[in-house]
Amino acid sequence: MSAEFPFTIPERLPVRIDPCPILEAVLEIRFVTQESWDVLPGLLFSEIRDRYPDQLQLPLYQIPEEMRRHEPQLAHKPLLQFLSRDFLIQFGPRVIGLVTKPDAYPGWTRLREELEWLLQVLRQASFITEGDRLGVRYIDFFQGNVFPGLQIGAQVQGAPLDHAELSLTTAFRHPPLAGRLVVTNGALVRRGESHATGSVLDLDIWAGALDFELFANGLERFDQMHHLAKGVFFSLLKDDYLATLNPRYP
Repeated sequence: MSAEFPFTIPERLPVRIDPCPILEAVLEIRFVTQESWDVLPGLLFSEIRDRYPDQLQLPLYQIPEEMRRHEPQLAHKPLLQFLSRDFLIQFGPRVIGLVTKPDAYPGWTRLREELEWLLQVLRQASFITEGDRLGVRYIDFFQGNVFPGLQIGAQVQGAPLDHAELSLTTAFRHPPLAGRLVVTNGALVRRGESHATGSVLDLDIWAGALDFELFANGLERFDQMHHLAKGVFFSLLKDDYLATLNPRYP
């Protein structure tokens, strides 16, 4: 444990907990391209149409391109979604993301297979000049207040704020990777046709442009980011709380 990386990852990690708390997992690639946005959707769709036949315009799509050009942060926001039975592909001028369906996480093995296919597709489409950032993000939902079951929290004069509405954010480094963790116990999330209140644990792990070559070791970096995300997640759970989640070990 260090100031840069304050988590102690358990030696043994479960392969599954039940019920699975994962609302959504996102594998993101930010990239540099010489192509204009006008041609990018067609270049991608021609490669994925058999597997992702349906598409949906996201709200930012309606913003004129001239306005988006003057807002650099919008370059990394998706404008389109392509839909398959099991996954979504989110696509924008400088970003593409593979996203799981809500409350339908298929496991890392299946998600990794789809990512490997997508990387092959992107190589064939030939519009990416270089990778700018890789990211793995997991959003987990728990009923009720999760803080009493976690190894992280806040105090006032030595007393824990376990029962107050609380949101904590921390950033960390585990070279060559970096991450950000957000935990809140006052979340409202959509689940199917209804909404639920409870706690959200939002963990984002990423690698910068100098720390990967997309088509040489990009898949390996995603494996490393997933392993780190899993380790950080389980390092946060107290043993008695983890026991309530029916962990299965290899």
